[in-house]
Amino acid sequence: MHFRAFILTGLLGLPAAPGLCGDLKITDYAPAGQIGWTNALAPGVCTVETATNALPGSWQPGQNYFTTNSAGQGVVQPGAGCQFVRLLAVDVSTNTPQGYTNLLYSYGLLHTIAGAGDKGADGTDYWKPAFEGGYATNASLSRPHFAMADEAGNVFIVDKDSHAVLKITLDGRIHTVAGTHSPGDNGDGPAPATTLMLNQPNGLFVYRDGAFFVLDTGNGRVRWVTTNGVMSTLFKVSGGIDTGRGLWVEDDGQAAIFSSGSALKAWNPTKGVFTLNKSFSELGNLIVPATNYAIVTDRGANKVYTVVTGGQDIGQRTVLFGDGSTHAVVDGTAALKSGLNGVRGIWDLPAGGYLLALDEGSQIIYVDPADRVHVFLDGADGAHSGDGAWFHSPGLKISQGRSVTMDGRGNILFVENDSGYVRRIDFQRLAP
Repeated sequence: MHFRAFILTGLLGLPAAPGLCGDLKITDYAPAGQIGWTNALAPGVCTVETATNALPGSWQPGQNYFTTNSAGQGVVQPGAGCQFVRLLAVDVSTNTPQGYTNLLYSYGLLHTIAGAGDKGADGTDYWKPAFEGGYATNASLSRPHFAMADEAGNVFIVDKDSHAVLKITLDGRIHTVAGTHSPGDNGDGPAPATTLMLNQPNGLFVYRDGAFFVLDTGNGRVRWVTTNGVMSTLFKVSGGIDTGRGLWVEDDGQAAIFSSGSALKAWNPTKGVFTLNKSFSELGNLIVPATNYAIVTDRGANKVYTVVTGGQDIGQRTVLFGDGSTHAVVDGTAALKSGLNGVRGIWDLPAGGYLLALDEGSQIIYVDPADRVHVFLDGADGAHSGDGAWFHSPGLKISQGRSVTMDGRGNILFVENDSGYVRRIDFQRLAP
């Protein structure tokens, strides 16, 4: 791995030392707050490191930041007494052999953040009132399908068979934020979200401020929960939602895209609900990286598609990744010609590329910006291990990946549905 680094003695206010490799520069530094830089590698990862002295072996990695242009800023955690600060920058582009390796080593430990690991039949509700407010790792989850964080780092979980949306707060405790834990339909609201019933909610979309939307599959509705905990119905779907999973809602709440079995559908206040394309096999999750197109996973077809969502070619789909087979993923091969066994989850990285969660394949796959596949996290049916260790160390660590997302700090969140876990990979280097 090749770093470019810069060191300064920030708390003492002494002159900055010369750049170790030339042009990566710290432009501003506040001991209790932000650090700014310029001339970072892009696309790349920039790491803030601190030490109580500048001797080799004393540096401790702090927060990582994806860099998509040369200038940026981050946060320095203040220390007691004299503190040295430096930046490390690595290239994660595909035009260098080190790009993927640099990305791997930018991520650190694997953790289970929710779930006690009960493995029960589909349709079983494991929730108990005693779990409320307790540590999330002591709570039994009931076929969670999707986890997504707000900007503050709170993680929301749509827990299908407990008919609720749960929230892991920053102290690691779990709270019900929507639904009553009993299936049913007692109205559209507006009303406190924990007084309105949900029925097998299967999709979720979280705004940066903590407002969120729920794909209430069994009730054929998309629900909206505000930051003050009030739930109402955004829209109803005539004929219901068929095993819906993917959900996206525009920032202003005036457009939505969701999956319903073999159909990708959309909604806006003018047209209501309409079908974009109904030729899929069994849709999973989706993202909307730009105006007028979405990327969707099709678990039944073992493929990932782009779908035009506006304009003249609305509804047109194109295979993006996957050859339709269930063959094992071979590192470094073309994503379009790769087997993606039961692909369900998808997320795009700020520095380029995608993460895919395979259900039957029990893996997290990274597709680099040159559309090559890599086994990012390996697993097998029934596997669950690796907590507290480097995520990419040898071993099978994941079973039946249902979704994969990334929080505002770059940490990776993924759900193991059948075994009832939500897990996190830290976007932080391991200490040397």
